[in-house]
Amino acid sequence: MKILIFSDLDGTFMNHNDYSYSHLKNFISKIKKKSEIIFTSSKTFSEMSKIYENLNISFPFIVENGACIYFPKNYFNLKKINQKVVEYENFHCLKLSDDSLKKFKEYVKKKFSKNFKFSFFSELSNQKIAELTNLTPNKIADSKKRQFSDPIFWRDSNKNLQAFKKKLTKNETIITEGGRFIHFNVGYDKGKAVAKFLEIYKRQKFQSVLSISLGDSENDLSMLELTDYSCCIKSPKKKKLYLKKSFNNYYSEKEAPFGWKESLEYVFKKENLNF
Repeated sequence: MKILIFSDLDGTFMNHNDYSYSHLKNFISKIKKKSEIIFTSSKTFSEMSKIYENLNISFPFIVENGACIYFPKNYFNLKKINQKVVEYENFHCLKLSDDSLKKFKEYVKKKFSKNFKFSFFSELSNQKIAELTNLTPNKIADSKKRQFSDPIFWRDSNKNLQAFKKKLTKNETIITEGGRFIHFNVGYDKGKAVAKFLEIYKRQKFQSVLSISLGDSENDLSMLELTDYSCCIKSPKKKKLYLKKSFNNYYSEKEAPFGWKESLEYVFKKENLNF
């Protein structure tokens, strides 16, 4: 049986305030032989590939809230998939987002900018992003290399946010709140990306799978609802997540990064898995 771990990054794997995760390197070295860690994040390809390099792992990953899955070349035979797979650097890219980002942004600006105060991530200055995220200049540059999505920085009231979300979701747009920004997805989310990954994996590998997901934000719920085990990581700033799924749910006592290890150790113990 192969263990597949689908994990958010900010606030789940990384500490929400300083993005630290070095405490987990030894743990990952121990578990990576029997499990695969597929980060499923709002981060870009540039951000994710550097994190994988730093952790010395070479598994697939899912970027920009489920918009695209990147598979390392030779991971398995993607030609069998009836999808358009393109090469991107040392990866095969399976795009799940069909919308035109530029056209959709133009629509949102034209339709809502008069009544609501907000800015797209791409419109923010590097200084403002640094204030909001505490990212270094190099990491800000990587975060701006967005291919499929452009999160929103909300500058209005919470009441108006709910009205904005209600109006936008009428257009089959999924609106979720992440750690610091609002994310909008048209036709995709983390859950759909994880479901697609599992479908492809089972078809290619022909083996049983134990799926585990870890998250801390509203935009992780679609992923958390569909895996065998679902781990909600304690957050110092966000409201507690509540799952509709009523089995194999775990709520960590510790915050990230320690809550990530705590949650997986709970699952491994329950499943009698030794590493």
